[in-house]
Amino acid sequence: MRLVPQFNVDGKFTVPDPNADLPKFLSAQQGLSNAIEMILAQENSSQDPSKIGSLPSRPLVLPSHWLSSEVGIMTDGETLSSPEAEGKFGGYAATSFLTGLTPVPLSQGSIYTIRQTNPTYQALVYPMPTSHPCVNRLVLAAGNTTGFWPTPTYALGRYQLDGNGVPMRDKPLITYLIVNICLDLGAPAIVDKQTLLRPNAMIILAFHWPCEGDACEANGSGHQH
Repeated sequence: MRLVPQFNVDGKFTVPDPNADLPKFLSAQQGLSNAIEMILAQENSSQDPSKIGSLPSRPLVLPSHWLSSEVGIMTDGETLSSPEAEGKFGGYAATSFLTGLTPVPLSQGSIYTIRQTNPTYQALVYPMPTSHPCVNRLVLAAGNTTGFWPTPTYALGRYQLDGNGVPMRDKPLITYLIVNICLDLGAPAIVDKQTLLRPNAMIILAFHWPCEGDACEANGSGHQH
């Protein structure tokens, strides 16, 4: 994160509100995406493929509760509209559709499902390790749309620390931020009492971050994917 000007050197930053300062939000989203891609490029060019290939899989641990800030636009081929509440271009600090993430049974924590009430399993998420232990690519398979996450979409993780504050490099890493782009080419529609997908192109740029307790209280508005 030191490569991106608006981030502090200690790696901490406040996700900008896209409704208050859209250029700043886009600068943070795009800048972080590009910085991660550069880091991975440097890792890939400097390491020995045989050593990287022999390392154990290092997927990140994904928490269950999430908030998000995002911007998006969509079209049915005739009109332009916003997926956000009240027709806003951006959603800020809203409950993320990732809330409900839980490991898929039998996958030993390698694949997650977004488990909610209706539908029960909304989507599948696969965190795919890269050459950098703290970076995973993410693959999304949605159950009720034709949406997915293309590159650049990344989940960033941190090492767990022992009692002395030393990173435990043999333990799973904990996800603290997802930066993503989402493409969705269809939306559910009811026709003759049957659920079908109708054409609906949508692009969303977003940050997602985990939360616990009172920190999960959404203080903004946004849409549910």
